[in-house]
Amino acid sequence: MFPPDARTLSGDVASPQHLAELRLPADGLVLPHSAAAPLGHLLLLSLQGRVSCFHADLAWHVETHQFAWFAPVGPITLRPATVRPADLLVWRFQPAILPAAFHPLLPVPSRGPVHGPALLTPSMQTLLLALRSCPVAPALRSLWSTGKLIELLTLILPPPADSRHASTTARVLHPALRAVLDFMAAHLADPIGLPELAAAAHSSPSHLSRLFTAEFGHGPTVHLRRLRLDHAAALLRAGQANVTEAALAVGYQSLGQFSRAFTEHHGHPPSTLLRK
Repeated sequence: MFPPDARTLSGDVASPQHLAELRLPADGLVLPHSAAAPLGHLLLLSLQGRVSCFHADLAWHVETHQFAWFAPVGPITLRPATVRPADLLVWRFQPAILPAAFHPLLPVPSRGPVHGPALLTPSMQTLLLALRSCPVAPALRSLWSTGKLIELLTLILPPPADSRHASTTARVLHPALRAVLDFMAAHLADPIGLPELAAAAHSSPSHLSRLFTAEFGHGPTVHLRRLRLDHAAALLRAGQANVTEAALAVGYQSLGQFSRAFTEHHGHPPSTLLRK
């Protein structure tokens, strides 16, 4: 189903859920679907580049940092929409792996995307960084990634339209936090600290720190550090950088400082993730 250089993050082609990171071939990729071998549900998450999706004689474009959720009625063809490479995550799953409470919320099969194409929120991007770095033992990876799938679907699914309490019970992220998370994701390689984060959030450093700690249990600079180190791990695992290049890509000018921070965060030095 996937090109030979696709990197499986969870499951496999025969399992109820399969998550793969891949660079879309220039001639495209066909994801088959039939009554005997249904595709199930499909999440496309664009990391870089524009992807054209063809399904049931219709077409859509998924831009960089966008997602689309399909419950297909037939095969789906994916092609790069430009001459530049397109990198994406493809997550196929069957409803049976989800808790029973989820099943009534799942969309029915449709010719078009059931959600999206839409922008990945900061919370979704943080979740994807964790998935790409896979900080768990291989024996637990499938269980862990299923939990992350449930978390991602929870972020995508809207509250029930007929819920009288949706406006009061839905958990809404503070606008300052949304702004600063977007700023972090766009400036992983830049020398920014609490003053720059506070300016991006139109807040004082002390107020931003209080908001952040109340929401996430740690401060904004700690969160930025974790995002950087998770992104560095993803680059190393994908073979897209060596240790020095990964350090520079996430704002570290000292290789020694990067290696110490990486080892403290991930439990092993960055060199262990280099592709042989």
